[in-house]
Amino acid sequence: MSLIDRYIARQIAGTSFWALLALAGVIWVSQALHDIDLMTTQGQSLIKFFAVTILTLPAMASIIAPVAFLIGLIVTLNRLNQESELAVLSSAGLSPTRLLKPLLIMGLIAALLTGFLTLLIVPNSIQTWRTTITQIRSDFLTKIVKAGRFNELEPKVVFHYRERAGDALLGIFIQDSRDPDLTLVYVAERGRIVSNANVTNSNYLVLENGSVQRETSRSRDASIVAFQRYALDLSQLAPGNGDIIYSAHERLTLDLIYSYLGGRETSAELVRIAAELADRFATPLYAFPFTLVCLFFLGRARTTRSSTAYKVVMTILICALVRIAGFILVVNGKTMAHYLEVSVLFPVLAALFIFLVDLVSGRRIGPSKWSWIQSRLAPRIRRA
Repeated sequence: MSLIDRYIARQIAGTSFWALLALAGVIWVSQALHDIDLMTTQGQSLIKFFAVTILTLPAMASIIAPVAFLIGLIVTLNRLNQESELAVLSSAGLSPTRLLKPLLIMGLIAALLTGFLTLLIVPNSIQTWRTTITQIRSDFLTKIVKAGRFNELEPKVVFHYRERAGDALLGIFIQDSRDPDLTLVYVAERGRIVSNANVTNSNYLVLENGSVQRETSRSRDASIVAFQRYALDLSQLAPGNGDIIYSAHERLTLDLIYSYLGGRETSAELVRIAAELADRFATPLYAFPFTLVCLFFLGRARTTRSSTAYKVVMTILICALVRIAGFILVVNGKTMAHYLEVSVLFPVLAALFIFLVDLVSGRRIGPSKWSWIQSRLAPRIRRA
C-alpha cells in the first residue's frame, strides 16, 4: 500500500478498534450485572465470575464488530472532510475510485477478523462457557445448598434436605414443576451424590427409601411409586449437568457443516443448522456493503461549510436496512430453495447493487457521466 493508503487504513483501524472496545465494554458490564448472582447466591469466587463473563465477550464482539467497523468508516471519512484532507487529496489527483482501495482493504480485514470470531472463536468460547456453567451448577447443588432451607435451584425447581450425616443427605424433598402438565415430587430418607468417572460432569443423586409422586394437569389423582434406591440424574434438576447437548448455536462450525452435508439430523434440526451456518458465514461479509455505502455518501470532498448530518444519518439508515434485510432473510427464508447460498451471498449482492447504483449515478465511485460526455465533446468544440 502507498503512504496515503496506509494513513487512511490506520485511521479506520484505530477508530474501529476503540469503538469495538467501547461497545463491548458497555455490553460486558450489562452482562456482568446480569450474572452477578454467581457470587451473591451461588457462592462463586471473583475469578470464576470473571471467567464466566469474559467467555461471553467473543460472542458479543462478533455481533458488534461490523457496527464498530461502520463507526470507524463514518468517523474517519467525516474527519477527513472536516479537516479538508479529502479536498487536498482530490486536488492532488486522488479520485473517489482511488479512495476505494484502502477502504476495501480494511473491509476485507474486518471481514476476515469477524469471520475468525464467528466461525472459530465464538463456538469454542460458548462450549467452554457451557462447561463452566455446568460445573457451577453442580457445585451449587452438591456443596453450597444449605441444610434446612428450601433452595430454588432454578425457577420451579425446589430442593431441600434436613441435615447432613457424613457425605449423606437426610430428609430429602425435591419438587420439579417446570413442565406445566407434569409435577414431580421426590421424597427420600437419605441420599448420596455420586459421580460417574467415565463421563465428564456426570453427577447423580442416589435416593434411598423414598417415593416419587407424579401429578398431571389432566388428572386429579397423583400416582405414587415407592422405591428403595433411585438414581436421579442431576441434569433433571439443573440443565447443563451431566452430558451436555449443544444446540446449533453452540456447536462447532465443522460439526455443523458435516451434519448439514451428511443429513444426519432430523429435518427440523437441519433447518436450524442451515440458519446458523447462514448467519455465521454471512455476518462477516456485511463489511463490504457498509464500506460502499460510506463511500457513496461520505467519500466525496466538500467544503467545511456544508452539513454532514444528513449524509451520516442516511449512511447509518441504509446500512441498518441492509443488515435488517439480511437478518429477516436468515430468520424467515428457511423454506426457500438454496436458502443457505442465497443468505450467504446476500451481503455480496447488496454490495454489488450499491456499487452499480453509484456507477450509474456517477456520484462517488464511478466516473461522472457528464464528465465523460464533456471529454468527448470538448475536442470537437475546440476544432470547430
